[in-house]
Amino acid sequence: MIILISFIVSFCLLIFVVLNDIHIAFGLLASYLIFAFVSRLMGKTFNEIKTLSWNGGKRSFVVLKIFILIGLVTASWMIAGTIPSIVYYSMKIMNPKFFILFAFLSSSLVSYMLGTSFGTASTIGVVLMIMARGGDINLNIAAGAVLSGCYVGDRASPMSSCANLVANQTQTDLYPMLKKLRHTALIPLIATSIIYLFLSFKNPLTVVGNNIISQIQESYNINFIALVPALVMLILSGFQYNVKKSMAISVVSGAIVAFIIQNVSIIDILKTLISGYKLDPSHPLVNLMKGGGLFANLKAGIVIFISCSLAGLLEGLDIFKKTGDLFTSFNTRSKVYISTALTSIASASFGGNQSIAVVMVSGIMKELYKKRNYSNYDLATDIANTAVLIAPMIPWNIAVLIPATIFDVEAYAIVPYAFYLSTSVIINYLVLRVKEIKH
Repeated sequence: MIILISFIVSFCLLIFVVLNDIHIAFGLLASYLIFAFVSRLMGKTFNEIKTLSWNGGKRSFVVLKIFILIGLVTASWMIAGTIPSIVYYSMKIMNPKFFILFAFLSSSLVSYMLGTSFGTASTIGVVLMIMARGGDINLNIAAGAVLSGCYVGDRASPMSSCANLVANQTQTDLYPMLKKLRHTALIPLIATSIIYLFLSFKNPLTVVGNNIISQIQESYNINFIALVPALVMLILSGFQYNVKKSMAISVVSGAIVAFIIQNVSIIDILKTLISGYKLDPSHPLVNLMKGGGLFANLKAGIVIFISCSLAGLLEGLDIFKKTGDLFTSFNTRSKVYISTALTSIASASFGGNQSIAVVMVSGIMKELYKKRNYSNYDLATDIANTAVLIAPMIPWNIAVLIPATIFDVEAYAIVPYAFYLSTSVIINYLVLRVKEIKH
């Protein structure tokens, strides 16, 4: 009973901090303290609590390294003109008649290259929403399309901290895992594109503002050389080169391009890599072209560390095992997938963020997959197709709240139009079910 009450109190606290725009880390820390107290009441010593917390927390270290590199990559791509060039060329090739489809595909491409949903939302996502506002487009549909695209890369990019977290938690190698994820993404990607193509016919862009395009052109030396840091990352990823080394090489190439093409001094490049990219407050692109830096993802890193530490406590209380035991009767591949989806809904609703959903689902479900002789890659694939995509479908989860805030729309209003999220979950279940029927 005390554990159930603790979950209810923690859930209410997390909802409170999210809805009151308090950083999710405070809610997670409060939840951690609650379950640390419960652990003490249930006979755990302080040393045992510390050990459980540390063993859980240290699982996040691999991802924290990726966070640091993501911050450096983002800063170097900004100062090199890589991200401005991506936005510029994307806007230049857009056909107003297919704006909704373009919003999905362009944000998908950017999210795959950046590996971050929030970074995508705050760069090309902002541009697309500005255009939607000036072009008589249904803002919820436009935001839903961009949100969908944000999680295409967040789920399957080698630069994605979320993908790296899934690989870390399921003890799988990143590139083989991503290969499986891409296979399961193909049908949902096509289905979602068809939906957005249909919605594009119903919602053509009537006015296309070129202010942003001209401002980018005036502020940066836009050319294909500026795209080199992104191309380096894509090529090395294609050869399955070590992702951390690939990101480091991309950072260096970005610094070189910034020095040669954008005429930025070495001192300014180093400052940007450390503190992030910032334009002058009076610059028209100041709210669009910003971010990155060595410490840019510090808060997100703290969230993942606390999430993993909390998961360590829950595991020590056998909560994961007891929850997993609820699904012992689920004995087919599709039923196990459903159990993972149900656990994802509960975890994403409880935790209020994507990271704890991934950590909790992997901890709860790993024994069931082992009992059914399913591989860790099966577990990783199912988590990517459920927990990662279900989190942004929970209106109070920061996975959707932050992009919605960036887009200046209501989270609950755009979720129904984020078709990639729902179609991925549903279609991958149907594929598993059809395979079972055939056999």
